[in-house]
Amino acid sequence: MTGPQQKRRLRGVVLKLIYENHESQKHRLDDVTLTGVLERLQFDVYVNLVREILQDLQERRLINFDLERNRVTGTSAIRQIQITPGGRDIIEKTSSNPAVEVE
Repeated sequence: MTGPQQKRRLRGVVLKLIYENHESQKHRLDDVTLTGVLERLQFDVYVNLVREILQDLQERRLINFDLERNRVTGTSAIRQIQITPGGRDIIEKTSSNPAVEVE
């Protein structure tokens, strides 16, 4: 079970990873790659939790992404994740959001 505090921290970590990816101008992340990166950082995550965190960040207008749905299998994937100026402001600490914990 992931509680509110863990989700705040996870939102911050995910946002920071997207920011760092943007800064180094690498290929845009997707949900599965991001899950793998978080696992390597010792987070106990799974793809659906990462999708939930990404959707939370998008609803707060901190990131944008493309949602691809497979009409045959009923699955979906989040691709082309990018940080918005508002998301960069939180990572750069020029603004804050109580729902996103940045270390």
